[in-house]
Amino acid sequence: MAAFDVDNMISRLLNVGMAGGRLTTQVAEEELHRVCQKAKEVFISQSSLIEVDPPLVVCGDIHGQYSDLLRIYDRHGFPPESNYLFLGDFVDRGKQNIETICLQFCYKIKYPENFFMLRGMLFQIVKI
Repeated sequence: MAAFDVDNMISRLLNVGMAGGRLTTQVAEEELHRVCQKAKEVFISQSSLIEVDPPLVVCGDIHGQYSDLLRIYDRHGFPPESNYLFLGDFVDRGKQNIETICLQFCYKIKYPENFFMLRGMLFQIVKI
């Protein structure tokens, strides 16, 4: 298995946001599994109770709206230019749920002390 390159993955995920970009042509299923595993390792390594210093961009529900997520980053700065706290409900309604959660996980992996994700109501019954 090849080493996981988070920078390359972020670049490809950001290209999905370009016109005509499709996840299946950018990221292989095996890579998605690796992203989830790496993110899980980061989440487990951190305390479940965090104290976050300002400045901080606090974001509500994204619901898989990938273009909205990219607009947030464009407006407030891509990590680590800005610190982020996402309040849950990352996926469920949008057309690009996988792109949304994978990009979030990649930023969590790359910037664990600048990027925070809280569980929303959808994650109370899902075991990661």
